[in-house]
Amino acid sequence: MRIDNIHQALKQFHVQNPSSKETLLPATASQLSQTSGYTRTAVSEELSELVRKDQVVKVKSRPVLFFDKDYLEEQFPFFKSSTCYDSLASLQEDIYQQTEQIHKKKQLLKMNPFANVIGFDGSLADAIKKLKAAILYPPNGLNILLTGESGVGKTLIAEQLHQFYQVKMNQEVPFIYFNCAEYFNNPELLTSHLFGYKKGSFTGAVNDQKGLVELADGGFLFLDEVHRLTSEGQEKLFTVLDKGYFTRMGEAEKQRNVSIKFIFATTEAVNQHFLKTFLRRIPVTLAIPALAERSLKEKIQLILSFFLEESQRIQKNIHIRYEALKQLTFTHFEANVGELKAAIQFMSAQAYLEVFDQLTETICIEANEGTVKEQPDVESLLAFNEWIPNDGLTIQYNHFYLSSQELLKSESLKNDRFYNFLLKEYADLKKLTLSTEDALAIMQNKVEQLYDMDIFAQEPLAIEAIDETLQPKIQEAIVFFEQLIQEKLTEDFQNILIVHLYSAVFYSAQMNETFYSDTKNIYSGKVTQYQAAKTMVDFLQTLFGISFADTEILFFDLFIRKVTAKKRAHSVEENCGVIVVAHGTATASSMVEYTNLLFSTTVMRAVDMPINQSVEETLEKVRAIVKQNQYKKIILMVDIGSLVYFGNAISQTFQMEVLLISNINLLTLLEVAREVIYESTAFEYLLPVLKEKNHRALICSKGRFNEAKVLIISCLTGMGTAIKIEQLLLKTFPNELLTNVRIITLEKREVEDIDRLHSFVRKEEKIVGIIGTVKTEVPDIPFISLQDLLSKRGIQLVFELLGHHLEEKQNQELLKKVSAKYIQGLSIEAITDLLTVLNPTTISIELAKIYSDICLQTKIKSDEKVLLRFIIHCACMLERQLLNPEYDPTAYEVSYRELPEAVSVIKMAFRPIEVSYNLLIPPLEVRYIYELLFEKA
Repeated sequence: MRIDNIHQALKQFHVQNPSSKETLLPATASQLSQTSGYTRTAVSEELSELVRKDQVVKVKSRPVLFFDKDYLEEQFPFFKSSTCYDSLASLQEDIYQQTEQIHKKKQLLKMNPFANVIGFDGSLADAIKKLKAAILYPPNGLNILLTGESGVGKTLIAEQLHQFYQVKMNQEVPFIYFNCAEYFNNPELLTSHLFGYKKGSFTGAVNDQKGLVELADGGFLFLDEVHRLTSEGQEKLFTVLDKGYFTRMGEAEKQRNVSIKFIFATTEAVNQHFLKTFLRRIPVTLAIPALAERSLKEKIQLILSFFLEESQRIQKNIHIRYEALKQLTFTHFEANVGELKAAIQFMSAQAYLEVFDQLTETICIEANEGTVKEQPDVESLLAFNEWIPNDGLTIQYNHFYLSSQELLKSESLKNDRFYNFLLKEYADLKKLTLSTEDALAIMQNKVEQLYDMDIFAQEPLAIEAIDETLQPKIQEAIVFFEQLIQEKLTEDFQNILIVHLYSAVFYSAQMNETFYSDTKNIYSGKVTQYQAAKTMVDFLQTLFGISFADTEILFFDLFIRKVTAKKRAHSVEENCGVIVVAHGTATASSMVEYTNLLFSTTVMRAVDMPINQSVEETLEKVRAIVKQNQYKKIILMVDIGSLVYFGNAISQTFQMEVLLISNINLLTLLEVAREVIYESTAFEYLLPVLKEKNHRALICSKGRFNEAKVLIISCLTGMGTAIKIEQLLLKTFPNELLTNVRIITLEKREVEDIDRLHSFVRKEEKIVGIIGTVKTEVPDIPFISLQDLLSKRGIQLVFELLGHHLEEKQNQELLKKVSAKYIQGLSIEAITDLLTVLNPTTISIELAKIYSDICLQTKIKSDEKVLLRFIIHCACMLERQLLNPEYDPTAYEVSYRELPEAVSVIKMAFRPIEVSYNLLIPPLEVRYIYELLFEKA
């Protein structure tokens, strides 16, 4: 055929006139006409047809130049040619760029084979670092178990780890893959496959056969789905894992030594499917994150990398629509990366079918109708729009040398984030069958979220890079804005305004009337700087001579609030403190740091409460901040426990109003910061706003307590001693000090659990502290032991517990009066006067002797404070036994065999009391006495 002859003539021309990277020698139609014998017109027609068939490369010059495509790609390895170029120079540049990029990529992979893995410097960075350390650990590396859902890329990582090892050691070693699911139910077949067999060891064994273990000697054995191995299958690997040798089936007398690096992979929970003895032999276990746990950028990179593969497969460019990319990015794929890749292959196949009979270089990927995708949050959508342009992305099949990250960077646009967000949301809402009112309401709610986000983070754009006709006008706009708000803009804020005005002119020029009419009321009810924002927009319309969308008013409201936020925050800081207190070493600090950074302020202060720091120490730190900064009022934000009582304490100490917000989290801080910085610090404004958002908030007014308080008194049984302490406090404290205070007596077991403890407290009440014979482990609730209570300082502790701060002169006078009465009541006679049946003097003497005998026999040091506790507890216990013979402690009965040896000493010491008063002390009561004497209060 004529076309074949002319094509052959072109190939022969290249043989006689070889090209080099420095000098390309193309053929012309005239030259080929002379060698082929056909007319120049006929040659030109057939060459054009060969160009359409993607067999010849055409260069649009005068005269037109031609190359055989296969010749070019053979002559320049790794070069993928297009079919048409504008000039010989552009073809030469393409060859140079592609070959240079391939060389650089090879060098990079030689230095770090993991550079091929998406996420190697992101979500997988820590795992890859550990894998490298494990595989290079002398003498033979460490065995590795990779865990993660199906399709996350465990096999790819294992293969790259093998490549990494070969590069580091500068030698080629085998990599053997085996899926354990293939033989999991046939142990004998599994054994022969793993370890090989000797000729004649079973029917059909006609030759000696190497197993996978032997084939992997010196290299890697990757066992996938290792959880499918039975316990017997796992045990078969013990010898080679431990000793480094194995025997073939039927060859028990001969041991074969091997050096293997094992990599195992599983999709199942490690603790449920493996022998502990097997896991002990695998020192390194690493979890590979699921696709849903990858960053947004990594998801997009994965998508582009798979489309790049498909473009290479079909040798066509692939254009991916914005909606298709959005659908793939925000759809949840159960089977992770594997399912994503399959979806992309299917979408590519569908698009390829559409143009199968057409001579086109590009196929187009559309979004699949009916495919459910996750609704992205605002921040994710903004980030997505930063990377993906409105018209999608085009992947050139001859740009195979680009990584997905480079491709993403080369195709991304740096549009103004505000309009990018607005236009995308508007387009999405137009597709829904919503009324104008409903669509507007949704847009308003979405825009509200922008207040708390950094929508002003733009790539720098120098004023010199802008069209010359716009430069002076933008400079004039900046000057007018500074005069309007009476503040000089920082360089960062100037850059924000430059980028936005440049984008706004572009968007306003191409925006349609429907967008104008549908969005003009989006700021309704939301704008706090309306007049200043409208003045700015009116000025811009006159300055540029074009109509701006009314949404510009919304932008300038946000921008003015952002610019003035720092100034306002300083004012807020001087008058109203915002202090965050939370449990943990850095819980409060991390939340405050994030919030202050987000709002460009320092208005919030943090107080952390590590586990070893007492409530009182934490409260003192809060007081120190308030005192140092001389706040006129404070907003106190706390999480749980006794920290909720700090509001009243601070209010009393400094005679100020405190807005107390409890049960906080990061969202609470963000909402409070926004209201305080942008709106108002007035408590009458903040309180209803916070309650409307379901935050727990109340105002602690100076000079009084705002909530009922509960004081809990606990002893071992909740009866005798606790009741006597309650009577002592009621008798000692004047009524005015116990106003709004309810005293509860409980057993020790009832205060050991925080949830059970709070079941005794009413909704409007707060627990201020616990007084008890034995210390409980309830966190964050102040505790006073009986030993401290009965000391001279006891009344002062109770005084502080009830919130009466001792720095106040009035409280100091009251303390002196109450203390005198309290100390007087601590005499043995006064305490034993509380007994109603027993003779106080007699029982006190008898119990003192018993205490002395116990100390002597158990060799514990006698202590007057402990003696006082012992007498009170035991006297009340004995009286209870006499007055309430129906009391049955068997519900909590214990056997003497369960108790320590010292209990027998206590039991014998009380024998005279039992005989004298004709009663029997139950083992449980004896145990309580033991705990009182031998456990720290």
